[in-house]
Amino acid sequence: MKRCPNCNIEYFDTTLEFCLEDGTRLVSISARETESPTVIRSTKTGSAAEETVDLPFPNPAQTLEFGGAKAIETAPQKTLVKDKITEQSNGVLELAPFVVALAHNWWQWIYLNNQYYSSFSTYILSANFLMWLLLLTTGAVVGLLAVKRCQNKAFAFASLVILSINLILFLVPKR
Repeated sequence: MKRCPNCNIEYFDTTLEFCLEDGTRLVSISARETESPTVIRSTKTGSAAEETVDLPFPNPAQTLEFGGAKAIETAPQKTLVKDKITEQSNGVLELAPFVVALAHNWWQWIYLNNQYYSSFSTYILSANFLMWLLLLTTGAVVGLLAVKRCQNKAFAFASLVILSINLILFLVPKR
């Protein structure tokens, strides 16, 4: 049996040399460390409910569900998976406001500025204006969320500036 010194994941396959989670070289575990759990019985006379089981693992196994499939992981693995998902979602959240702001900018310059409508009500209810409004609100919400949650806020601030400029250019009358 082998164990990863970083994440403490144990592998029963002795042919493995490196941890599948973080790539650290695995360390062999002696047979004494991998003994089965010890049962300590109380010296008091009583029912079997007074038995204590001392497990050699720091945290008992937990069952997680991913899309209907169940997986059993120990607590250190669960935190590793959660940290990886959080890092990936923060990476997406950092870029998303900037992409939405650029899409809004493109929509405003290509579609909204080149359209002519006979009345204000047909302009406000047109698909081009509604898409512009949807992109504006989505960009603002995602940008503010990225400012609140992400460490790298540069793209979030840039997207909010782009959206503000687009809104000002929309509100200023054309000559």
